[in-house]
Amino acid sequence: MNSVSLTRRKLIQAMFYGAGAAVITACGGGSSSSGSPVGAPSPTPGTPSEPEPPVPEPPVPPATMLPLEAGPLAGIGELVESDVDGILIPEGFSIRRVARHLEDPISGLPNLTGLLRDNWHIFPDGGAVFPVQEDGGWVYVSNSEIAPGGGVGALRFDRDGTVIDAYRILRNTRRNCAGGATPWGTWLSCEETTDGQVYECHPLGPASLARAHPALGIFNHEAAVADWDTRTLYLSEDDGNGRLYRFRSAGVVTSITGQPGLDLDNGVLEVLEVDGFANGAYQEDLEQARRLHKVRWVPVQDPHRAQETVRAEIEAATGQGAPGTRFKGGEGLWVQTLPEGQRPDIAGSANPLRAVVFLACKGDNRVYALDIDNDQIEVVFDNEQLIGSGEAPFNDVDNIVVGPAGDVVVAEDGDLMRLMVMVPNQPAKILLRIPGGGSELTGPAFTPDGSRLYFSSQRGPSALLLPTGATYELTIPEAFRRA
Repeated sequence: MNSVSLTRRKLIQAMFYGAGAAVITACGGGSSSSGSPVGAPSPTPGTPSEPEPPVPEPPVPPATMLPLEAGPLAGIGELVESDVDGILIPEGFSIRRVARHLEDPISGLPNLTGLLRDNWHIFPDGGAVFPVQEDGGWVYVSNSEIAPGGGVGALRFDRDGTVIDAYRILRNTRRNCAGGATPWGTWLSCEETTDGQVYECHPLGPASLARAHPALGIFNHEAAVADWDTRTLYLSEDDGNGRLYRFRSAGVVTSITGQPGLDLDNGVLEVLEVDGFANGAYQEDLEQARRLHKVRWVPVQDPHRAQETVRAEIEAATGQGAPGTRFKGGEGLWVQTLPEGQRPDIAGSANPLRAVVFLACKGDNRVYALDIDNDQIEVVFDNEQLIGSGEAPFNDVDNIVVGPAGDVVVAEDGDLMRLMVMVPNQPAKILLRIPGGGSELTGPAFTPDGSRLYFSSQRGPSALLLPTGATYELTIPEAFRRA
């Protein structure tokens, strides 16, 4: 499907001026050479007549798609085999393994007890990269999707990419699946349980600084991301009958990093409703879902109770679904904010495109794009587009990340084991593949300069070759880092 140009046409105004003419009166005659009736006032010589009104432009039809653009990774070629665990990557790229469960990430040796230093955790899932200004290095954080246990581990890199420390920033939680980095430098780790909460963590630790924020809702949490300009968080729910939530913060407080951050304990929790799909309705028609629809936000009922229970009670009492459009298995979330001067207009919308929330849903293998400022949503990726590329359909979309150059990368929660580069409204490209199946790809996260992409095989080979998790770093050539 070709992208639709949304550039507005310039107005064309036609101004017509009557020519001034002198009235010539013939001797003894009673007529004008201009043909004007006798006695009509004559225009003053040299003075134009009143201009005709401008010709109105036909109304511009509202846009049916957002003006999204692909990043440079859309230009990658065929995959070739690497020398690391048989992983297939594009030619010219390189890959290394940076950590395995039960391993000391610094020495690379088995560390079964974790007594001297934390070993890498089991079942790594959602992750993010945080720059460290003091030395030019960075931290990669990663959830552990297990219960009991859970928590979040961290790898500290120096400016050359060498691992110099490994530690925990959250302990003793349950099934920490995905989450999201905040603009104020914290990691939001989400529990994927019916009574799950969101925990805010400091990427440089210690774990004792982590805090639960029950005001963000009690449900099967998957991911959480923040838009600073609107003081809003967006949260996904991994449930076949789930919703897309937003939390409108009451204000700004001092965060656990010491930086100003959003108040995550006071605010309003709401669910999204697509026009025409209220009270648990679902957009069955994929062709229609690919077109922009207006949305509204409805307050969550009993936000401090498990939402699965609240929905069941509402349905039993009213005979209809609970508020909110149904999203089948909400997974990864990411907010992409477009730079000043690069925010295109959208025909029929009041605001230019400033920020987009991408939501992946594994129950129908769709990726949605929500235009924050204009309250409208569309499906920008689905399996029909992938099938058109000659590839097998997605085996459950999962974590999602947008790179510094605008690349949208989606991980796969299934045996095909691929990372995909999403090209909005066009066939996707495969960024890498791990042969063998039996796991899922998780935690994709770019360094701020786009030179490295971290990800995990959640049940990849551990230090003892057990299927308990491994984490990798893909190095991206300079030609694929520029927007």
